[in-house]
Amino acid sequence: MRASLVRFAKMVVKHKVTGYEEFTKLAESLESSGEPVNILFTGSKDENGESWCPYCVKAAPVVTKALDSAPEKSHFITVEIERPFWKDLNCPYRKDPRTHLVFLPTLLRWRSPQRLDGSQCANADLVEMLFQDED
Repeated sequence: MRASLVRFAKMVVKHKVTGYEEFTKLAESLESSGEPVNILFTGSKDENGESWCPYCVKAAPVVTKALDSAPEKSHFITVEIERPFWKDLNCPYRKDPRTHLVFLPTLLRWRSPQRLDGSQCANADLVEMLFQDED
């Protein structure tokens, strides 16, 4: 009986990347899976595990908890962005039309208009809605 419970447990596949090229390669490779791909862009963490971005610190536990409501077999990519890289106005995350980031944190569904920016990422209801919403 216990084995069947494990087999039917929800499973979100989690990924973590740090560079723009690593992010685009992974996101593009997951496109053909037909499974939802949710992405959290957040400030990188220091040696103590704290992000340089205060809004990211507030959003992290909300997003982590809401992952429980994400669809089975969906993908969740965490993209950590270094502060100097983010502060560059020519940062590719800002310029790429697929991401077009203005704020950190940003939570979005890849290849979809669904997204939450800045303080919206700390709103549990909005985050759960994004994860549960079908395209």
